[in-house]
Amino acid sequence: GKAVFVMLGKGFDEIEALAPVDIMRRAGMEVFTVSMTDNRLVKGATGNLVVADMSISDLEPELIDWLVFPGADKSENAVNLNENLQNLISEHWNKGGNIAAICAAPALVLGPLGIINKVKATGYPFLKEDFEKAGGIYSEDPVVVGERLITSKGPGTTLEFALAIVRKAKGTKTEQTLRSGMIIS
Repeated sequence: GKAVFVMLGKGFDEIEALAPVDIMRRAGMEVFTVSMTDNRLVKGATGNLVVADMSISDLEPELIDWLVFPGADKSENAVNLNENLQNLISEHWNKGGNIAAICAAPALVLGPLGIINKVKATGYPFLKEDFEKAGGIYSEDPVVVGERLITSKGPGTTLEFALAIVRKAKGTKTEQTLRSGMIIS
């Protein structure tokens, strides 16, 4: 069946990547972390080393339901994607796939691909100019949920971001059960 793939590039924000993985797995979703290179060992923004479930060469595009992009510093590989990754994202989106992106990722990953063009979405406030240059309609909301796109502002909005993905994929009842069990009001 289809699954969620959380994309980890060098310099990814650990909270924005790993908290959603944890929450989605608690919801019973099939979730895999993917190194954006062929090396499964990926170094996060604060120096944590994470062994991804698979490398990019192991990813089978036909199995993707959701692509999830954590943010990173503007200079990092996690948000400066090579042409192959850009093509993978564009093909997934153009075929009706779901995407979730947080922090710098909406502006720096999705913006150049036209995915946020004329779309209400959000991201890290410091990148509002980049966001708007890409045609995005910037929202001050902490999380913006569209039909196939979920965006969020940054580390402090991560739990709500993850719960929005769960709500979209598994329904409100599953989200409410998680909120109760995790003591999230």
